[in-house]
Amino acid sequence: MICSYNIVNKMRINKEYDERTYMVQWFKLYKKNIQNLKTFYFNGTYPFRSFSPKVVQFIFKLADECGMDNTVKYKCVELYDRFLSEYFIYKHKKIYSKHSNKWVKFLKQCKKQSYLRVMSCMQLLSKYAQQSLSLKLKDIKVILERTGRMYTKKYIRYSEAEVFRIVDYKLNEPSIFMLVEYFIDVIPFTTTDSLHSTCLLLTDFVYIYQQELYDRLQYQKTGYRIHTYSEKLKLLDIEFDKITTAAAVVVTAFYILNSTDKTNEELCLYLSNICEKSFDYLLTISTVLVSIINSI
Repeated sequence: MICSYNIVNKMRINKEYDERTYMVQWFKLYKKNIQNLKTFYFNGTYPFRSFSPKVVQFIFKLADECGMDNTVKYKCVELYDRFLSEYFIYKHKKIYSKHSNKWVKFLKQCKKQSYLRVMSCMQLLSKYAQQSLSLKLKDIKVILERTGRMYTKKYIRYSEAEVFRIVDYKLNEPSIFMLVEYFIDVIPFTTTDSLHSTCLLLTDFVYIYQQELYDRLQYQKTGYRIHTYSEKLKLLDIEFDKITTAAAVVVTAFYILNSTDKTNEELCLYLSNICEKSFDYLLTISTVLVSIINSI
């Protein structure tokens, strides 16, 4: 019996080691991919950002209504934003450069179809990440009708296929919370269910008020509000840094749960090293996040 127990225990330890190794390697690869993405945008294209409180709150409400889990909820925000970014770039090359007079019409059409595009993202992700609750066409049609949009089942299928094509058939974009979960797993500190639930609430908040968070961070860095294309491009790293944002969520959760100053400092230092950002920068994001919470 003792021998059997030792074998099972060793297998469990090996499995945990393999999972941890996989996660660490995944994180390294993700950081490398992010650098490639930044290079693409720094080369002269500023992406279309969809993160407005209204859009995010609609996605969260839709996910709850459809019984989707947090993985699908957050990934839907990411996928919709990525779709609009790529769609905007694609249409800009196709329409604006050749028929600039049609650009305003295109933007109005984008706004009109926003609910449909969100539903397409949710539809794709439910098939990918939560197959047991895969959305049916008739249910999607009913939900869209409640928003005052009437679409045929054929057009709903067409929209889903178009979104899938525009995002290059890639649905596994890491969300901020996926990175939060990674940090919770690797930090050398005691973690609790309260930490996990607090991080969930903070992640919701960050997605809803993401633009406000980044605007304040830009103001902290420059001392003034920036508006021009060239100014925003110089600070693009702030807006696209999901890794450090996720780390700041964990730091803020520890602070809210009344951890000691020593623990908070050690945690911030540990995560800043992982993110390859300064201790002060990570602390600044956390401080700004707390200030937004207190102002609402």
